[in-house]
Amino acid sequence: MFLSLAALAGVTPASAAVEQLDDGTPLPQRVSNDERGLVTSRGFPVDAVTLDGLFMYRGEDIDPVADASTEPGVFSPLCGFTGELVLRGGGCKVAFGWYNATATGTRPPDNQIYELIPADTSVAFQCEDNDFCPLATMETTQAGQHDWTPRQFSAADIREDPRYQGGLVGFALIGKTGTFCTQTKFSQRELNTVCTDCTPNAPWVTTLIYTSTASPDAFYVAFEDLPVTATDWRANVGGYANDGDFNDFVYYITGVTCQGGGQVCDTGLQGACAIGRTGCATDGDPECLPVLEPNEQMERCDNIDNDCDGEVDNGEGLCKEDLVCNRGACVPYCGRGEVVCNAGQVCEEGLCVEEACVGVACEGGQVCIGGNCVGGCDGVTCPANQECQLGRCVDLCAQIACEDGAVCERGICQSNCGCRTCPAGKTCAGDGRCVDEGCQDKTCPEGQLCVGGSCADACAGAVCPGNAPCVNGVCGEPPIRGGVTASSGGQDGGGLFLDDPSDPTSGAGAGVGAGAGGADGGGPGKPDSSCACRAGATSEGSPAKVGLLGLGLLLLAGRRRRTRAAL
Repeated sequence: MFLSLAALAGVTPASAAVEQLDDGTPLPQRVSNDERGLVTSRGFPVDAVTLDGLFMYRGEDIDPVADASTEPGVFSPLCGFTGELVLRGGGCKVAFGWYNATATGTRPPDNQIYELIPADTSVAFQCEDNDFCPLATMETTQAGQHDWTPRQFSAADIREDPRYQGGLVGFALIGKTGTFCTQTKFSQRELNTVCTDCTPNAPWVTTLIYTSTASPDAFYVAFEDLPVTATDWRANVGGYANDGDFNDFVYYITGVTCQGGGQVCDTGLQGACAIGRTGCATDGDPECLPVLEPNEQMERCDNIDNDCDGEVDNGEGLCKEDLVCNRGACVPYCGRGEVVCNAGQVCEEGLCVEEACVGVACEGGQVCIGGNCVGGCDGVTCPANQECQLGRCVDLCAQIACEDGAVCERGICQSNCGCRTCPAGKTCAGDGRCVDEGCQDKTCPEGQLCVGGSCADACAGAVCPGNAPCVNGVCGEPPIRGGVTASSGGQDGGGLFLDDPSDPTSGAGAGVGAGAGGADGGGPGKPDSSCACRAGATSEGSPAKVGLLGLGLLLLAGRRRRTRAAL
């Protein structure tokens, strides 16, 4: 917003992720008292003009100071691209547009910045002609809070725009002659005005970028609207100056991802927290960010370390009365009724275990065999499209139904490959998944899958847990000692086995694995709320639907909202 030079005395916390070049001013700055007074005089709450308030009303876990960034400056547009103006605290009427980013960082000419959101928003939004417009309907609820409902613009899909050159794009606040805001500001910092009095010479910070925590593939781009000069970022235009609060024009962009971002990856954490998505690649390799955060209330009987504490299926109340959790399934206790242990085993805490394993406590992901703890996935090579999770080969997408336009990869729903780039050696198939080149049009018979353009045995090269048989690309129940044997089963003298070991879908193995189990026995038709990205069937019998990124994430799950002064 325009402020007189005398009104720029706001104070912000000393620690900041982004600082201005000349004097280390932390960005964004606190909104001035003059602006706050203007906002409240028009009937809005004081935080309606702050970034902190904006993020709060929109359900974001974003700290405007600690989470501020000047990266990513360029993005890859996905299908369903949209843009909307969510906060206007500046007085200029300027447009917002996109441009094709170049590898050399060359500044695009004005006629190659393509308008996305028009300059004159006063008619569309019915807000003040000259300055502040929060673009929100502030309605008091019974809880005394305010609902923030931004007015949306629809935007043509950049990927279908004939002017789109197929690479990365940037965004710009388009300067307009005849106004105070004559200077175009770019999302790419290197394209903005360079400070010639700074050491080293570098572009001023005129744009801040925030990654949404409430929605996948979404970003906020916040601008200061007044011009800067080569020697002064505050400048002086008709007695007004940039105030550094970055609330002049804030745009919310969806359907884009940053370079290097959005790929499924391994976080290195334990259990369910091991699966993540890459963040933006700014310097070096992109960081792998977890989809889940540890939560002790998430643990279920499903053979997955849901609470990421290094132990599987631990905790109280995992199964209903008279059942005990054993390797992801709620089964009857031994020593009761018809459940008896095989020769060489004893009943310990309701489970049949080897005599040598009595009293042996193994760490998460390990099982006791012959008195020794061994990794449940040691030496295991799962069939294609599966991975070993705590002693079982599972397809993490087997029970997931993604929303339209999304596909499941390693238990995470993300945009179909028609809207993103496949890794090297992969190409986009008609079902929206990245497959080996040459496999996009290949149909293989049952028990085979396409590898490198040719059909191959789905079990080729597989070494199942416990050397269990692999049939039609599915590992059978691992013959690990220490299980429970009902009087009708247990043909091999120990462990929880299938009624027919050659049929991985029969008997005890049916329904066991990711998504199975739970406090009620966890059979089909029961919900598993422990982890939406591996959810079992709903109570109506249909797979649990998970939106992009699963769990309603963010991309940056695990953040906690910080205590801070309102900006």
